Amino acid sequence: MTGFLTRVHLHYGRDLFNNYIRFGIPKYRDDFTGREAYEYYPAGAIFGYIKWQANDYDTKSWRFFVLRAGDDTTPQQVIYGITPGAEILADISGKERVQRFFKAIDQIEARDIDGSDVAPDYWVQSNARINSSLDPLPYRPEQHRAWLLERAVS
Repeated sequence: MTGFLTRVHLHYGRDLFNNYIRFGIPKYRDDFTGREAYEYYPAGAIFGYIKWQANDYDTKSWRFFVLRAGDDTTPQQVIYGITPGAEILADISGKERVQRFFKAIDQIEARDIDGSDVAPDYWVQSNARINSSLDPLPYRPEQHRAWLLERAVS
C-alpha cells in the first residue's frame, strides 16, 4: 500500500450533532479543541464512523458507516467529513437500524475482536441484512480465523 491517508473529521456540538469513530485504529490524530479533531487512516484500514444530528425535538439523522480507507488507485465514495472519501462496506441509517447494527458490533467486541479486524464481507452482508429488515448473522470464530489467514497471505 502507499503512504496515502484518509482524513476523518470528528466533531461534537452539544445536543446538536456528534460525528465520531466507533472502532478503528488511526495512524495519528490531530486535536484542535475538545470538540473537534481529525483522525488519519492508512489505505486498507477499516473503521466505523457515526454521524448523529438532532433538531429541537429529537434525533433528526443517525447514520453509521463501516468504511475502508483507500488510496489514489482505489474507487472511493464521497462522504461528508471523510477526505478524499472511502469505500463503503456498510451504510445504515435510522435510529432503530443503527441500534440493531450496534448489537451485532457489541457481540463481536464481547469476544475481544475489534471491529476493524472483522472480515469486510461480513460488514457488506450485515448491511444487506439490516437494510432488508433482518438481523445480522453472528460473526463466527471460524469465519474470523479464515479472514485472519487470508489477510496474512495477501
